[in-house]
Amino acid sequence: MGRVAVVTGGTRGIGRAVSLTLARSGCRVYAIYARSRKAASALQEEASREGLDLACVRADLTDADQVARCVDAVRSGTDHVDIIVHSAASGVHREAMELTHRHLAFTFETNVFAIHRLLTALVPLMPSGGRIVGLTSAGATRVSRYYAAVGSSKGALESLFRHLAWEMAPRGVTVNLVSPGMVLTEAIEAFPDGERRVEEALSRTPTGRLTTPEEVAAVVSFLCSEAASQIIGETIVVDGGKGLQA
Repeated sequence: MGRVAVVTGGTRGIGRAVSLTLARSGCRVYAIYARSRKAASALQEEASREGLDLACVRADLTDADQVARCVDAVRSGTDHVDIIVHSAASGVHREAMELTHRHLAFTFETNVFAIHRLLTALVPLMPSGGRIVGLTSAGATRVSRYYAAVGSSKGALESLFRHLAWEMAPRGVTVNLVSPGMVLTEAIEAFPDGERRVEEALSRTPTGRLTTPEEVAAVVSFLCSEAASQIIGETIVVDGGKGLQA
C-alpha cells in the first residue's frame, strides 16, 4: 500500500495486466506507453471505474527527450519510485541473415537501451525495499524462427539485469525477470507464423492451455512483495510446463 510503480508498455497485453494488478494492490501506477492512445484511454477508464490510482503517460522511451519528459511527469507526482517493471517490447521478426543494422538497432533500443535509460533516471528515487522486474522470454536462451533480433535483445536484457541485481542488492533493491511462455496478446500478430506457434505451444504445454497476462502479472506482483526480498537476479518461468520438454 502507498507504493509508487512505473510500468513500461503498461497499457497493453502483459503490461496492462501488471498495471492493473499493482494498482489493485494499492500502488500508485504510472503506465508508460508509446503509441496507442486508444489502449491508454481504455485502461484509464477502467482504472477510474475501479477508483484506482493510475495515470497513463505517453513517451517513446527510445527518444531521450521523451524519456526526460516522462521522468518529469513521474517526479511531478511523487518524490520516490518503489517499483519499476519493464514490459515494453518490440522488434523485427525475420531470419537472422535478413536482419539489417537498422532492424537490430531498433529492437535493442526498445528492449534494452530504453529501460537502462529510464533506470538511470529513476533508480536514484528508489528507496531500500525497491523492486525492479523485467519481462523476458525463452528466446533469450533458445532458438525460434524469426526471433533472432528479439531473442538476442532479451538475452542482453537478462545479462544486464543480472549485473544490476548484483549491484543493487546491497541497497536493499531486488532485480529479477519473469519469462512467460506464449501468452495470447497482440504481439502474436507480429509473427509471420503466429497461428502455427500457438498450435505448437498448446501441443507442448502440459497444462493444455496458454498462460494469461493476469497470471504473469501475479508473479510480477509477488516479486514486488516483501516475501520476495531474498530472490535476487533470478528468471522466473511461467509457461505451464512447456519448457520441461527437451
